[in-house]
Amino acid sequence: MPSVAEIAYFTASEDYKSGSASLDGPLSQISKVTGLNKSYVGYETEDTTVLFWVNDWTSKDAHEAFTKQVEYSDVVAASRPVFASQPTVNFVEFEDTKGALGAPVTEFVTMTLKEGKTMAELEPLVQELHQKLAGTPKFHGDSWSVIIDKPNVYHGILGWDTVKAHWDAVSDGPRKEVIDRIKQLADLWLVHAVLKPFSA
Repeated sequence: MPSVAEIAYFTASEDYKSGSASLDGPLSQISKVTGLNKSYVGYETEDTTVLFWVNDWTSKDAHEAFTKQVEYSDVVAASRPVFASQPTVNFVEFEDTKGALGAPVTEFVTMTLKEGKTMAELEPLVQELHQKLAGTPKFHGDSWSVIIDKPNVYHGILGWDTVKAHWDAVSDGPRKEVIDRIKQLADLWLVHAVLKPFSA
């Protein structure tokens, strides 16, 4: 069932890393909000100062409704001590988030169209990659969509047992061949994070 992932990542504060600041309060508040499926938090593996915070909403409207509630400003204020940088935030409507976000390791990838290239060229290659990933060892599933309000950027979330499992799957063969063709059309940004679902 489709849902909208609010994907935020930012440099975690020293207070958060030391344990003197926490997201438990804000996460607990958000968990009670109508329209939230689940929240996930975890560090990036490539740069362990970067924290990912993903809220999986039933729709973009559900998130918008939350921003108009009194509790929203409380959550923002309570979260502030955790941030050591402005967050990057993307909203993406995915067909299915559970396999990727619930996996031991989540791969986040964006594909930004190069000048003169089109989604009509890129989309079939993304679908081809999706099909070729099916049945890959230690793979938990993937979902792809254009970022809401960024029509030139495709976003993917992919679940793996380990970071190594991902690189093993795409280092050569037909999946690498598709990725090489994608790179001719788009600039890729790719990281991994170890996410934990929040439970109150």
